[in-house]
Order: sequence, then structure tokens, then C-alpha cells
Amino acid sequence: MKNSAKPFLKNAVILTLALLLIIIFMEEWGVPQVLIVVLVALLAAAQWVLWAYMRKSK
Repeated sequence: MKNSAKPFLKNAVILTLALLLIIIFMEEWGVPQVLIVVLVALLAAAQWVLWAYMRKSK
């Protein structure tokens, strides 16, 4: 793995863990809570895509 891809992997793991914690500890589920989960999931997915892109690019 290239050194330039390591920060993206770290951020992707942190965001994924944050997403799991939000889902586990969410007491009520309403529209705002679902939007928060969706936004954090999109951020985590974007970080995983960036990590894969940086890992494969030169």
C-alpha cells in the first residue's frame, strides 16, 4: 500500500466505526436520525472509495 493511501484508510475505518456507534446508541429513530446515519454512511463510503482509488493509482 502506498503511503498516500494510509490517511484515507484511517479515516475510512474511523468513519465506519463512528457509523456503527451511531446506529448502536441511537435511542429514537426519526427522519433527522435517519438522515444523520445516511450522511455518515455516505462519508464513510466516499472514504473507502478514495482509499481504493489512491491504493491503485500511481
